[in-house]
Amino acid sequence: MKIRAVDTQLCRVPLKQRTITDSQSRVDAVEFLQVVLETDAGITGYGMNWSYTPGLRAAQVAVVDNYAPLLVGRDPERRKQIVRDCYYSNHFVGRVGATAVGLAAVEFALWDIACKVAGLPLWRLLGPCRDQVKAYSTDGGWLSWSVDELIRDATRLVERGFDAVKLKLGRPDPREDLERVAAVRKAIGPGVRLMTDVNCAWPLATAIQWGKRLEEHDVFWLEEPMHPFDVKAHAQLARSINVPIAVGETIYTKYAFRDFIEAGAVHVVQADATKLLGIDEWLEVAALASAANLPIIPHTNVQHKLHVQLAAATPAVMMVENCYESIADIWEEPIGVTDGVYALPQEPGVGLQIRRPVVDATRIG
Repeated sequence: MKIRAVDTQLCRVPLKQRTITDSQSRVDAVEFLQVVLETDAGITGYGMNWSYTPGLRAAQVAVVDNYAPLLVGRDPERRKQIVRDCYYSNHFVGRVGATAVGLAAVEFALWDIACKVAGLPLWRLLGPCRDQVKAYSTDGGWLSWSVDELIRDATRLVERGFDAVKLKLGRPDPREDLERVAAVRKAIGPGVRLMTDVNCAWPLATAIQWGKRLEEHDVFWLEEPMHPFDVKAHAQLARSINVPIAVGETIYTKYAFRDFIEAGAVHVVQADATKLLGIDEWLEVAALASAANLPIIPHTNVQHKLHVQLAAATPAVMMVENCYESIADIWEEPIGVTDGVYALPQEPGVGLQIRRPVVDATRIG
């Protein structure tokens, strides 16, 4: 079997809910880069990557100009060698960022072909350890919402069956953050896990001072409190407060995860296959975390089937994030949450194919 053609589609999909906000972003749409690999055996592989804000055109250029010439004519089952060849093909344009985002989309498409050849969904090809996956909700708790909106949303999620919800932090005055956490904790009660996410906005001194105060409200973790490359500061914070530290959303290599783990700078590993070089590197990070007896909770599940399937095959995964429910219907055969858990897909593949009418309606490149 050989790859005979490479196609890319860049789409911008508007959110159906109101604009969402955290300490770094205001989001009213999500960009998706879909990579399509056609083979001479009639099997087509679909991969994708995504971004809050415009910027994926650079990843599309990397796929078209750098990777496509290295893909055509290759056996897609030689996935690891193909990814390595692409990764080292032009180091002058960078090892992370747009080039890696594009390469991860290619890697997902190669995995998709492998799953379809085997006639299995990804989780069965990897080897399952569970037949359903617990979800937690981060599709609310936005920074611009009032306290009343936060309470209303959190209680609605609990009524739907979620027993874990997340709240954004990073207001100019951290006292407001603490008041919002206290209000939500009081509303949902002690039996629901409450996570917090700063999106990298705090300096170390602020993280220590206000991280200690979060202990008063039984916060399950403090996510991305500081600059994601500062391993030393995260290690100092971890020694200074009792709230577990979660990182991974903006960590891009297995080597960086290794350094966080060895420094004792992380308690919850939030590896994201779309930020790494795809599924193979995600599995390597999961193995590092498991060897250190750390739980793995994949980052934002924009495409639910990807991380849900990885979770179903990885014992150390506690739960998977549920987000962007308002655009879940853009995918072929989407999955959702019922009573706080994801059912697992049964069709062969990775599950990253955007529906053709959505591509036609939202395509920008």
